[in-house]
Amino acid sequence: MTATASDPGRADPARPSPIRVGLEIIRRFGPGWAIWRAGYAIRMKSGLLKRRFPMLNLADVRFESLVRPGTPVTPDAYRAFREQSTARFFFEHGRPPSPDRLRAVATPAGGERALSVAEDFARGRFLYYSRHVHDLGQPVDWLLNPWTGGRHAAEIHWCDYPTFSKERGDIKDVWEPSRFAAAFWLVRAFALTGDNRFAEAFWTLFESWRRQNSPNRGPNWKCGQEIALRTLAWCFALYGLWAAEATTPQRVQDLVTLIAVQADRIAGNIGFAVSQKNNHALSEAVGLLTVGLLFPELTNAGRWERIGRATLEQEIPRQVYEDGSFVQHSMNYHRVMMHDLLWAIRLADLNDRPLSNLCRERLARAGRFLREMLDDDSGRTPNYGPNDGALVLPLTSCDYADYRPTVQAAHALTTGRPVLPPGPWDELTLWLVGEKALSAEPERLAPTSQRFDSGGYYTIRGPRTWAMIRCHGYRDRPAHVDPLHVDLWYRGLNVFGDSGTYKYYAADRPALERYFKDIAAHNTIEVDGRGPLDLVSRFLWLPWPEAECLRHEPAYWEGESYAYRRSPWQVVHRRAVELIGEREWRILDEVSGTGRHRLTLRWHLLEAAWQMDEDSSPARLSWPEGAVVVSVAGPAGLAVRLRRGEADETAAAGWKSEYYAELSPRPTLEADGVFELPVRLTTIVKLGESGGP
Repeated sequence: MTATASDPGRADPARPSPIRVGLEIIRRFGPGWAIWRAGYAIRMKSGLLKRRFPMLNLADVRFESLVRPGTPVTPDAYRAFREQSTARFFFEHGRPPSPDRLRAVATPAGGERALSVAEDFARGRFLYYSRHVHDLGQPVDWLLNPWTGGRHAAEIHWCDYPTFSKERGDIKDVWEPSRFAAAFWLVRAFALTGDNRFAEAFWTLFESWRRQNSPNRGPNWKCGQEIALRTLAWCFALYGLWAAEATTPQRVQDLVTLIAVQADRIAGNIGFAVSQKNNHALSEAVGLLTVGLLFPELTNAGRWERIGRATLEQEIPRQVYEDGSFVQHSMNYHRVMMHDLLWAIRLADLNDRPLSNLCRERLARAGRFLREMLDDDSGRTPNYGPNDGALVLPLTSCDYADYRPTVQAAHALTTGRPVLPPGPWDELTLWLVGEKALSAEPERLAPTSQRFDSGGYYTIRGPRTWAMIRCHGYRDRPAHVDPLHVDLWYRGLNVFGDSGTYKYYAADRPALERYFKDIAAHNTIEVDGRGPLDLVSRFLWLPWPEAECLRHEPAYWEGESYAYRRSPWQVVHRRAVELIGEREWRILDEVSGTGRHRLTLRWHLLEAAWQMDEDSSPARLSWPEGAVVVSVAGPAGLAVRLRRGEADETAAAGWKSEYYAELSPRPTLEADGVFELPVRLTTIVKLGESGGP
């Protein structure tokens, strides 16, 4: 049925039947994928997978069973053997960048930040999602969820471990400390000071984790990507803390033993990661490649390297589109992908076993894409798509939301030159790529108006203001419902922004969990009170929407979304975005179709003291460099209001989440009404207007 003026906003197509969902999944992912996943489910339920990964006691794992014949197996002899290994890391054993160079790059503030965070880790105070600090005690309780107070079970096989539990909360909250980001911060602090306390802190954390997380038991063995990221961190600590008094031969051997056990877990189940068609496959492949390259003395090193290499060669061209955008439609996951590839490509180069030119080329394109999405005044990008707080390589003290370290490192690795002026964001490049790349003259490539048709991203750039527009016909699964979303920036301020993610699992706030994924959290038009897609599982929307870019010029963009061009709506949304002069934007929305429909246009605004009179006059923000004024015009009956921080058990409005697990109210300009189609709405944004409110 079509919504009417007497019953507006209640058009809600029935949830698709399981048969329809199954057929659509097969159509999108292919019959081969469906057969593989069905077989995996059988292996999981029958216990075959559990037999492949038996629960182990590390005391029963003999080191000599893990290494090739001729490898020394006593701790002292093995440590001496490792010191002579021909495997090459980003720096030699115990020889990270010099303290003077690190201080110069990180700046005094960055150095102080590194030491402060490292001191916290040494006291059992963990940095979650680069934002929140929680005390896990001493010894650290690796199974505690500090948000809920719930504690995860240690003796359940990972095959049987539930991903989502109301009692234990978001499983990411127990995974986060076990990624061992602590290793990077403690190595940085040790490199800056030479203080053995930081090395001892790492080894104490490692030993407590080892005692509490026996192989193939509990939540921290459930996800191969989590295991892989932990492996990278441990390798970094092994090399970075090698010269420390705390790095004893027995500890070295214990670490390598557990790295080998983790690699076996990854290799035996990497097919599931590949079937997820996302960054899990990349991270797990990088983990296997790393172990294979750095520990050739391990019996299975060659096989692990081959699996990791083959998976990367297969997945990089599939996941990184031709234009450099990424399969997961997310700026943060784009960075996760780039950190994975930076690590893998550089490590393979150092060991004279490079990945293909195609892989290197896709990293270069991904870097250029991210450069075009970068706001130069703030170092941020649009908070677009899923943002789960992941930061694979925390090797600078820059804010989590600052993407300059990644842009700089990718350009330096693929061209031998920086692309940004010097700054604290250079520390990632120093650690991974080396001093030589930073000493070259920067290749100053300023962002311009660009189109990325493969990923559906378009930009319009002025001297101090710019916009990103999303217009995509999906060939991989959508993550958020955001057809024709617009992000608008001015002098480093995100005037119109994406709302973010909040949490993947929020049992106590289901409406908010849904809100951030769906259309109401994005800068676009909602029809009849709901988004155009159906959430058929926690991370799968159907049907995948279509859209088309009709025109793109340096100061003008126009396109159409067909997400609502299905029952019961049969509506098409056309949007035009134009930069007029240097400080004015006009956004024209046309909704075509038949019948009466409720249309709701939302602009999620910069957090500030916006003012608007009751008579729906323009929203106005006073600012030292001039006011920002936003006005929306449309047919009679259009009501415009500001909403902020509203939520109940069924609905939410006016929220943002700039960091994972963080929630705050956000002023949202909402223009709403029930109209006979077609309808036109016009939004005018004036930046730097003179005069007060």
